[in-house]
Amino acid sequence: MTSDPSRATPAASTTASSLRTGLRMLNAVLERELSGRTGFNVSRLADEVGIERSKASRTAQELCEKGYLQRRDDTTLRVAEAFLATAASLGPGWLRGSRPVLRRLAVAHGASARLSVRDGVLVRLLRAESAAGLAEPWLTRASLVTPCWCTGAGRALLLDHTPREIAGLLDGYELIGVGGPRAARSAEELVLANARDRAGGVVVAHGEFEHGVSEYAVPVRDALGHIRATVTVLGAQRDLLAREKALRADLTGAAATLASLSGLGPRTSGAPRTGAAGTR
Repeated sequence: MTSDPSRATPAASTTASSLRTGLRMLNAVLERELSGRTGFNVSRLADEVGIERSKASRTAQELCEKGYLQRRDDTTLRVAEAFLATAASLGPGWLRGSRPVLRRLAVAHGASARLSVRDGVLVRLLRAESAAGLAEPWLTRASLVTPCWCTGAGRALLLDHTPREIAGLLDGYELIGVGGPRAARSAEELVLANARDRAGGVVVAHGEFEHGVSEYAVPVRDALGHIRATVTVLGAQRDLLAREKALRADLTGAAATLASLSGLGPRTSGAPRTGAAGTR
């Protein structure tokens, strides 16, 4: 298995680098706006974050298209609705509140419990809690990124995606050689794995990220049924199999609690939303 999954492919590495650039730009725009001073245009923003103006222009355009930034009439930039909505749902209050939820899961099942979100083809870890002595430090590091196609968390975040959407998301990525022995090696295999788990609302991934390791993951949904995050329990397959029934119930309850903490809304069970692709 690749020791650092975030560098599994050149495309994945490029995605992570673009994300970091985008976040730096968003942070600079927000701080400027909060200061009360005149906002940055693209050229001044490029100078502020220390990147080439052509790259800043491309990234700013993408962020505007996704609704994270907005251009004023004077060409300066401001944070927009999508950024504010994301910040509200993934804010520090939610993360702080998630700690006891994850801790209870970890202790109850002698495993690692995680809260993650999707970033394109990557899964980004927001918080992890582990039973004593179980987790390697790099596996519980906040902002750890792993591929979506060979992790339980990643598959849960894609649980509402159609086959066409999954194929489009993974287009150009080399799946072979990444993950554990039972990882999906094609978009078609990923679609089949999610079809198997969709009815129960709980993704079960045995040996998909690492040999002998199992992940049980449940999506966290908003009031409209959109998948916004996932809560996962990860541990030795031989240990978790014996606890599967209780684990499924506890994860479903944890997803509901996390959704209520974040203000996402009442509809938070693992049951999939019909005819929708979930978070983009």
